[in-house]
Amino acid sequence: MDPTAFDNLKTVLEGAIYDFDLDGTVVVTDRRDWLDIAHFSRAYRLTFRLPEETDVLCTVALEMHLEQIARELLQQADAGCVLTITFRLPMESDAICPFIEKTMRNIWGETRFIRQTLQRDYGSGRIANEVTIEFGRLIREENVDDLLEMIPYMLESLRQLCHMV
Repeated sequence: MDPTAFDNLKTVLEGAIYDFDLDGTVVVTDRRDWLDIAHFSRAYRLTFRLPEETDVLCTVALEMHLEQIARELLQQADAGCVLTITFRLPMESDAICPFIEKTMRNIWGETRFIRQTLQRDYGSGRIANEVTIEFGRLIREENVDDLLEMIPYMLESLRQLCHMV
C-alpha cells in the first residue's frame, strides 16, 4: 500500500525543518507522531525555536482525521491534511496583542485565520500567548511546495515575536 498524503507531507516537512536544525538555523525541541486508534486519526507536531531564543516556540502540526483517511484509502477526491502553525511566547501584558496580530497579518496575509489565546498563571502575573495560524483548507500532496515555502514565514514570525518579548 502506498503511503498516505499525511505520511508524505510529514516526511517532507520533517526533513526540511531538520535540515534547518542541522545547519544551526533552528533548534528542534519536540517531535510527536500520534496514531489515535479510538478516533482513527493521525497527528504530527514538530516544535522548534531560534538558537538564541529559548522562550518563543513554533509548532507546526499536520492532522488527518477519519474522513480524510477514508477518502484517500477509497481514492476519492478531497483527501488531505489540516495544517496548523502555532507560536508560543511569554508576555508581561496583553497590551502587545494588537502588535502581534498586525505582525502576523503582515507576514501571513490578511486571509489567514489568526487566533491569540492567552493563559495567565494565577498569582504570578505571567502570561503565555499562543498565536495560531489556520489556513481554512486542506493541504494535499500537490501542495508540498506551498508547505516548504511556509518555513521562511515561520522563521520570520519567530524572529519578529522574539523582538516583542
